[in-house]
Amino acid sequence: MPELFKGGFLHMATDPLAQSGAPQLWADCTVNRWAVVVALILLIIELSEILRIYPHLLRCLSRWKGNADLEHSVSLARTRNTVAFVFGIIFCIIADRCGLVAPTFKLRLPPGWQLAVTTGLIAGATLIRRIAYLCSKFRSSTSEYAMTVRHSIYNYLILLTTLIFLSVLVMVPLHAPDTLARAVLYAECAVFFLLFLIRQGQILRSRCGTLATILYLCALEILPVGILIFACTL
Repeated sequence: MPELFKGGFLHMATDPLAQSGAPQLWADCTVNRWAVVVALILLIIELSEILRIYPHLLRCLSRWKGNADLEHSVSLARTRNTVAFVFGIIFCIIADRCGLVAPTFKLRLPPGWQLAVTTGLIAGATLIRRIAYLCSKFRSSTSEYAMTVRHSIYNYLILLTTLIFLSVLVMVPLHAPDTLARAVLYAECAVFFLLFLIRQGQILRSRCGTLATILYLCALEILPVGILIFACTL
């Protein structure tokens, strides 16, 4: 009987089977990993400036004049603009990672292009806002009031990005479902946008009538965000 088992052929594959069809994680994309690395480097470079400007940003939460006071200092305003650029990059990364900007045509693209589409959509809304301001009486680059109206959104972008960044840092270790994470981040974005509209309305109301303030808010602030939201439903 043992002689029957002296010879034979192995018909199984000697190499491990590839896991075909496994979904690719966001962090598996090389473009996304490099984007995170660049954002972290920029964040570290600007860390001292961020800490310096934060007390002034927090004043913008409780009173609209905090925006005017910050804009009054040329040094602080320039620092705020640089920090807002860095936080804008971080916001785009988080929006792509958590699916805050996820139109159907973007999801059909390869993973390496999806962050670029997210950034492009957000940048497009920013460009529309910029064009709207260039067509308004707030286009002046010498009027401190006009620059306060145009740039106050940067203050709330920095504060919002800080909040959602901390929220992500808390939810990731807890393995929160993507749907829950998106709901939390959407809620935070909505609250900050509403707060921004209130403070922006107070800035405009200090020199404009009530009707003009409402019209300016609709044309200069609500319309670009509305276009972005519409694009995300395509």
